[in-house]
Amino acid sequence: MRPAVQPLPFDADLHRWNHAVREASRLHHAVRAELGGRLPDPATEKAAVEALLIRERTRGGWLRWDTFGPDRAGALREAGLSDPEQHRLGRWACRTVWGRRAALRIWTLGGLDLPRPLPVGRTALFTVTAFAALGPATSLLPAATGLLTAGAVGVAAAVGLPSAVRRFTRRRVRVVGTSEAYAAVFFRLLADEQRLRILAERSERYELLRVAAVLPRLVWDAAGLVPLAADDVEARGLLLGYAQSLALLVDQAVDVERQEEAVESAIRDDRTAAAPVRPALPEGLLPRHLLDEARLGLEELEAGLRHAREVLGGAQDDGARTARSGESDE
Repeated sequence: MRPAVQPLPFDADLHRWNHAVREASRLHHAVRAELGGRLPDPATEKAAVEALLIRERTRGGWLRWDTFGPDRAGALREAGLSDPEQHRLGRWACRTVWGRRAALRIWTLGGLDLPRPLPVGRTALFTVTAFAALGPATSLLPAATGLLTAGAVGVAAAVGLPSAVRRFTRRRVRVVGTSEAYAAVFFRLLADEQRLRILAERSERYELLRVAAVLPRLVWDAAGLVPLAADDVEARGLLLGYAQSLALLVDQAVDVERQEEAVESAIRDDRTAAAPVRPALPEGLLPRHLLDEARLGLEELEAGLRHAREVLGGAQDDGARTARSGESDE
């Protein structure tokens, strides 16, 4: 069996994959209709292409799939991972901030990535929150001034907080895209990790579950080696060693599963040979105790008839003896 070059989308769940493809196709046609035949600028075109990628959330990060290329089954374009040793809340923040769809238009100001236009819903939420928090402080100011102050704080928070969270979580996220020289090696490693994890969950054996528990750290370390592998011989050797060791481990896990299936099949065959299947008995059979009761009744009847015959036979013998004795007397 040839090794997989990339993991399966949504852990081979075809229903979820087909639904995601339909949604991406609908969004693709909507974006083209909005452009109306106009040629977009390169930044807008790049952001639009990134927005049309199918995003799959995983346990440790996210995957981005491209369905509009030559591979209609989906080509993996980007794999994002968050630090597996951080708290669950931190992993959720990293996956939400870095794994979401990119905005169609981006401003860059002072090293911060700012969406343009600013989302109305987020701005309104932060404005209302700021107005409620600054209520006591702005009570001494005129109503218009207090409202403007709260609005300014809300807009600043709507712009600055997501960028601050993005900068704060940057160290806890590693992203591997197709532009990396050794991205193909990492994608094969992800495919082997997915296969081994599925085997462990299906087998529920302690040995495989113990190995599956180490996989998140292995993938995280491998993602850190990908950008260094092109120029660093040691990093490249470690990355290739990780990939080779995991591939051998998957092959061994597959052999173990085959051996288990063979043993279970042999046990089932032995049980079938030891206990051959017999045809089922007809329904509504006559109960045996009815025959026993009839037999007992016949035995009682037979005994009564025998006794009656003996009684009647004795009476005939007495009559015959009486008759013979009378003849002798004459």
